[in-house]
Amino acid sequence: MNNQKKGKSKLTGFFARRQFRYSGYATVLTAIVIAVVILLNVAVGAIENNWALSIDVTAIGATEFDEQTKKVVTEVNEPVKIYTLYQDSTSNSLRVQVEEVLNKYRAMNGNITIENIDPVKEPARVNQYGDPAAMTEGSIVMTNEDESRVKLINRTDYYYYYTSQYTGQTLTIFDIESKLTAGLLYVTSDETPRVFYLTGHGELDAASFCTVLTQQLQNVNYDVASLNLTSDTDITLEAGDTVVILNPVRDLNDAEYETMRSWLASGGRLLYVLNQETDASVLVNFTKLLDYYQMSFGEGVIMEDSKATSNWNGDHYTLVPNMNVEHAATAELVTNGAYLMLPNVRPINAVSMPESGLEFTNILTSSANAVVMNGDEAGLPGTQVLAQTMYKRNDDPEKEIRIAMLGSIYALADTSLLNYSYNMSFTTSVFNWLVNRQDSTVSISSKLMANNTLAIPDSATAWTLGAVIVVVIPVLVLIAGIVVWMKRRSL
Repeated sequence: MNNQKKGKSKLTGFFARRQFRYSGYATVLTAIVIAVVILLNVAVGAIENNWALSIDVTAIGATEFDEQTKKVVTEVNEPVKIYTLYQDSTSNSLRVQVEEVLNKYRAMNGNITIENIDPVKEPARVNQYGDPAAMTEGSIVMTNEDESRVKLINRTDYYYYYTSQYTGQTLTIFDIESKLTAGLLYVTSDETPRVFYLTGHGELDAASFCTVLTQQLQNVNYDVASLNLTSDTDITLEAGDTVVILNPVRDLNDAEYETMRSWLASGGRLLYVLNQETDASVLVNFTKLLDYYQMSFGEGVIMEDSKATSNWNGDHYTLVPNMNVEHAATAELVTNGAYLMLPNVRPINAVSMPESGLEFTNILTSSANAVVMNGDEAGLPGTQVLAQTMYKRNDDPEKEIRIAMLGSIYALADTSLLNYSYNMSFTTSVFNWLVNRQDSTVSISSKLMANNTLAIPDSATAWTLGAVIVVVIPVLVLIAGIVVWMKRRSL
């Protein structure tokens, strides 16, 4: 009996010791903290997965979506399936980043589902969505519920590269958001407007000079391609198609002219751009095509009035035009206080007496005292036309005829002006007017990939950094641990 009492007293004394009480409290507190952390992680994960609420700490803000993306995603009212093509064993930072972006799309709308397909284990399933050669690992396939519309986003499409003509610097643009949002528009839309850059007459090469415009049009769900009227016999222009003529230097032949005139009369849409230095006298059939609808370019270059300081920038030939406050292509830009910058603009002749059924609008104009310089000769001061549209109504909206003329390639070309003005927004709006888009279109800002590589100037610095990271820091941590242990032991 006494032994039992002694044993109990020893046991009670052990549990009553200060060291045990301290360590017991620490153990309980640690358990509570661990439990709270686990519950917090579960709760945060549930919030992120179901409501797309997360903090983006990436350098480029990969999941900080544009407001227009959010609008498009929330308006998806039919099932959309998105498949990533990765082997199960693939694990890299790009896959993690892509999946984070896709998960946010899914979390924003329950109609969007995400699934991965292993292209090695399930090649037949992958190949049903397109050319097997194009289905590279890392690609994304988007499709509607019945898979009648399929959009492939290749891994190489996540990025594009822009080289400044002035600095020579090549910038890397992370563009997956605009591709995914455009893909959503494509698979949930009934049709995609077609745009063709005309070739074969010395036009500016859109593949070299209009890469940003082409990218932008594709991002807002246009199907963009080039067209040679003589050699591309497999392409037939249809009503509602848009043809872009970028500063030709050789004329249409008679057969090409008849093709263009017939197509335009059936409901074609035309954007014609002619620079001031181009000799229009050799473009007889091009001129005749426009003249059929009372439209024509003038000669020379517009020079702004020196007193109209709000209508020029840097010099009197770099124009900041007035925009029409009522036209669909410019009204929103005016409301938003946007401005354009167009150097060396060729004048467009105003139409004073329109023929019946034709509606003309001067959408970009100069100040009231600008002049046209033709060599050393200056014309009379007056309001000059920089951009003009023509509209011919038809009972069938698809057969309406729409033409837009611009006197400067700088509204479209890859120059630094695209970064310092709203030129690209204006041009995109012109395309939307040409195809009579009534639905909401989007312009998603791409994300510039910063160069975050740590530059180490020399080998001595490299060795110093290595010693600090590999030796000094671990030793300091070890010393701190020993000090803490010795203090706790003395409790």
